[in-house]
Amino acid sequence: MSVVPTDVITSILSRLPVKNLVRFKCVSKPWSSLIDGSYLSNLQLRRSFTSNANIKLLLDSYAEDDEYKAYSVDFDSLDNLEELPRPLSTTSFGVSSRIFGSCNGLLAISHDEAGIALWSPSTKECHYPPKLTIGDMYDEIILGFGYDVINNDYKVVQMLSSGKLVMIYSLKAKSWKRIKDCPYEITFHVSQDGAYANGSVHWIGVENDKDDDARVIFGLDIGIEEFHQLPGPESDISYKNFGYRSVGILGGSLCVFRDIYHQDNIVLWVMKEYGVRESWTEDFYVSRDECWQWCMYYTRAISYSRRGDRVLLDDGGRPRQPAWFNLNKQTREVVDIPGAPKHFNAIIFVESLASVLPGNH
Repeated sequence: MSVVPTDVITSILSRLPVKNLVRFKCVSKPWSSLIDGSYLSNLQLRRSFTSNANIKLLLDSYAEDDEYKAYSVDFDSLDNLEELPRPLSTTSFGVSSRIFGSCNGLLAISHDEAGIALWSPSTKECHYPPKLTIGDMYDEIILGFGYDVINNDYKVVQMLSSGKLVMIYSLKAKSWKRIKDCPYEITFHVSQDGAYANGSVHWIGVENDKDDDARVIFGLDIGIEEFHQLPGPESDISYKNFGYRSVGILGGSLCVFRDIYHQDNIVLWVMKEYGVRESWTEDFYVSRDECWQWCMYYTRAISYSRRGDRVLLDDGGRPRQPAWFNLNKQTREVVDIPGAPKHFNAIIFVESLASVLPGNH
């Protein structure tokens, strides 16, 4: 009997669901090593991104028994509901927990008391960085998570909203280190978990050395660990009648919601080519009459539908109630998933073999 070449086996395995691959690790030691290896993991991830397959919607919900519960569904069909063993799920009065980042199938979770966890919903692996205590009563904690393409490393960013005490956790080094302070301050009460794109984590803030309150889009390149400012979509609009609200990722590109003061609408801009001002495109706008929540200005864009005719929006409310926004009809439809909680925080992730265990990625 002829032996099947390893590259053929690898190619076949890369097309299978991650759940099956995790089970196949029990077949033999060579298979276990192959499935745990970075080559198959990267190949499987590339195939998923190229074909837009294995995309999941994670529902993070606060239950009545002081516990957070996480569920996943297939993003395209919003079915096959599955409850997941969410880390840092137990809480108490006044203590909150949230998922603040998603990258290559890994999720980053924050807990007011327990600290941070890095979690793979696909493999059920979990890693807990050492807890940091850097806040004070006047500053909020700002977080971000992403992949360092230069050093093949996953990193967590934690800093104060004033821009001080910027700390980076390296999964490869298993340690925190401090870098220079951020030249921007995040001063307004909008969801400010970092948005990862093009090797950088992004936020909205104001420059510390300026007298005005003009908001800018800025990023932290987690490879070289340097801050940089990005060009906005409309340079000629004064901050007095224009403001960025939240930055995110849509269709793989950086996006930002902005509002015009004294007008009851928000507009989404998408940066089609990273760092190029002329590539900003006005995608759509949402007015209060077409929307559904009192906190319209906290809206987050989560993802386009597969056909590209709808955008999944998170209203930013408490509790949250995501909805599809139809780009052609300019209407909304609240997401209703049978068996799932009515209110939840929505996060997109891709099923992958990426590991949160130091040394395995």
